[in-house]
Amino acid sequence: MNSIIHAAIDLNAINSNLSIVRAKAPTSKVMAVIKADAYGHGAVAVAKHISPVDSFGVARVEEGKELRDAGIDAPIVILEGFLNAQELNASEHLGLDVVVHSEHQLALLSQGSFSGGIWVKVTTGMNRLGFSLSSLEEVLDKLASQKIIGIMSHLASADSDPAMTRQQVSSFYETANKFNLPLSIANSAGILDFPASHLDWVRPGLMLYGASPFSQLNADLHAAMTFSAPIIAINKLTIGQSVGYGGTWVAPRNCRVAVLAVGYADGYPREIFNGSVALGDVRRNIVGRVSMDMICVELDDHDDVSVGDEAVLWGIGLPIEEVATMARTIPYTLMCGVGKRVRRNYL
Repeated sequence: MNSIIHAAIDLNAINSNLSIVRAKAPTSKVMAVIKADAYGHGAVAVAKHISPVDSFGVARVEEGKELRDAGIDAPIVILEGFLNAQELNASEHLGLDVVVHSEHQLALLSQGSFSGGIWVKVTTGMNRLGFSLSSLEEVLDKLASQKIIGIMSHLASADSDPAMTRQQVSSFYETANKFNLPLSIANSAGILDFPASHLDWVRPGLMLYGASPFSQLNADLHAAMTFSAPIIAINKLTIGQSVGYGGTWVAPRNCRVAVLAVGYADGYPREIFNGSVALGDVRRNIVGRVSMDMICVELDDHDDVSVGDEAVLWGIGLPIEEVATMARTIPYTLMCGVGKRVRRNYL
């Protein structure tokens, strides 16, 4: 018996989900997004074991360096680009490709030499990073001496606003296609539901890890992470006794409560409401507040469980999308928030 909580990472599930990307967008190249430690799944492990892709996408130079230090020699794209000359030099040294999205970056490029590839980013509705579509020709002229891989944009509401998504894809294609460069705008939601967005490159993220970007589940995707925690105590409560900080739950009957060794320090959301865990084939409700290191679960009278048994917090048997709904958040937040003391076990 041990009290180590763990996340089982099924690398075969990631490859299965990648096959869905390829089936949906068979003529597009694939930039697999493994930023934020592959959404909590472990960027190095995922990069080493995923089926061949055309490039990897990470957010920051440090993430690219981690992959290079681990021996990953595939193309790596820094999606936020570079902030200063030091990051630009590091990108050059590490053989990283970069996204250019601002006049600040254009000025830095003009002051030195960079031999890596460049993605030019334009904004079509996100209004976060990117040049305006109207300035694209001018930007490309300034980058005439650089190795341009392609032009990209980012979908703002592909999970919730089809009309806006179609407009983004249309305006992006109509303007950017004039320059005879590869184009990319599709994220996971675009790949799954908007074929017109596929273009030359797609950039799957969330769907690689088996979660749907939409409110409904996608039965074709396979969860790559199963997050589990052991029972460390089973207590008998009498009617009227409360559990946890603030006494927010009071036993309505004589019952048993199992204590699990997981809390918000491990990435289990404190905000969860009417939450549940999976004990074998049954769901059991969380009672009381989520604390830093523990949660409590009400057992049924007939539950045959013991200290050391494990409960699934999300994954196989309890979709992460359901837990995200209970916590009033999104699967991305849960995946990326799994803490350092949670052991990753790779299958």
